[in-house]
Amino acid sequence: MYIIKKFEDRYNDEVNNFIISVFVEEYGFEQFRKGLKEQNNHKYIENGSNLWIALDENDNIVGTIALRKHNDTEAEIKKLYVRKDYRGTGLSKELYGKAMKTAKENEFSRIFLGTYDKLESAIHFYLKRGFTQIDELYNEEEGARYFELYV
Repeated sequence: MYIIKKFEDRYNDEVNNFIISVFVEEYGFEQFRKGLKEQNNHKYIENGSNLWIALDENDNIVGTIALRKHNDTEAEIKKLYVRKDYRGTGLSKELYGKAMKTAKENEFSRIFLGTYDKLESAIHFYLKRGFTQIDELYNEEEGARYFELYV
């Protein structure tokens, strides 16, 4: 069981530690540990941007997603992570739904995101929802891929 709520600054360190536990420790992106540890997530709730966290019954973070406004028509999906034991429960879809509902309410026409080759399930998740890869932004050296969706 979980609840989804908007990010509050008091959760900053917990969000950082949660993302490190998934992105760094589970998937091996050690080079990002320091930057993630020092991340100020308040920027994801300013100027029309939003960050949501999913909490279990013990107030532990089990999922996150952010929608970061870039301009009046474009926003970026960031920080979609779900704890391993909550994958397959519909939490990713619910978090994504919150972000997309907000995108529509704000009349963003283009949503984009970046992810990595190693995160195959994330790539599949976005492709299944109509995102297309932006080939000219593919970075082979880092294994980064970029996707967009016009809504």
